[in-house]
Amino acid sequence: MAVSADDLKIEELRLRYLELIERPDVFPTLANWRFITSHKMRGLGHSLYRKYLQALTVDDTDREELHEIAIAEFPVYIKAIDREEAIDVVYSDLTTAPEATLEIIHEAGLFSAEYLINLLDDGDLSTVMAILDVYQPEYTDNDLEPMAELSQRLHSLPELGGVREVGGLFGSSMKYVCPQGHKNSAEAEYCTHPGCGLNKYGLTKQDNTRLATYTNRVKALKSLLEQA
Repeated sequence: MAVSADDLKIEELRLRYLELIERPDVFPTLANWRFITSHKMRGLGHSLYRKYLQALTVDDTDREELHEIAIAEFPVYIKAIDREEAIDVVYSDLTTAPEATLEIIHEAGLFSAEYLINLLDDGDLSTVMAILDVYQPEYTDNDLEPMAELSQRLHSLPELGGVREVGGLFGSSMKYVCPQGHKNSAEAEYCTHPGCGLNKYGLTKQDNTRLATYTNRVKALKSLLEQA
C-alpha cells in the first residue's frame, strides 16, 4: 500500500484537529469546518457534535462567532460524512438539544430501525415516534428485517392506561386514565388533557398516523426488494 504526500498531510491535520477540539475552550474556525467537511474527516464526529450541542446551550446573549459557526456548520458536516458514523454520532445524545437533533435526523435522513428499537427498549417511545417518518437515502435487504421488527414492536405496545373505576366526591365512576394519569370520560380514546392526547398505548393521533404510514412503507419496501 502506498500513501500519497497529500493524504499524509490531511491525516496529520485530522489528528491535530482531533486533539484540539477535545479541549473544552477550543472551537473550530469557519475555515477549519469547511476543510474538515470537504475532506469528510472520519473520527471527529463525536467531538464536533459536543461543540455543536455546547454552542446551542450557550445563551443567545453570550454566543460568540465561533458558536454561531458551529451551529451552522455541524449539520453540513454530518450530512457529508459516512452515514453509519453520522447515525452513531447523532443518536449518542438525543436529549441535550432534542429539537435541533431531531431536525438534523430529518434533514440528513438518519433513520435507523436498529437505534429506534434500542430507544423503544429504553422506554423512549415519544422520540421513536418523532423519528418514524424519516426516510433514509436508500434501502437494502439488510434494512428490511429491523424495520419489520420495529413495526411489529410498535403494533404490540403494552397498555399503559385504560378504563378503570375512579373514586370522587360523589362516589366512583369509570374513567379512561391515560398513561400520564389524566382522567377522561370512559368513552375517550385519546386523553383530552391539554398537551397530552395519549391513548392507552402512549400514542397520540399523529403517532398513529405515522405508524400507519410506516407500516405501509415496510410493506412497500418488502414488495420492491422481492421484485429486485
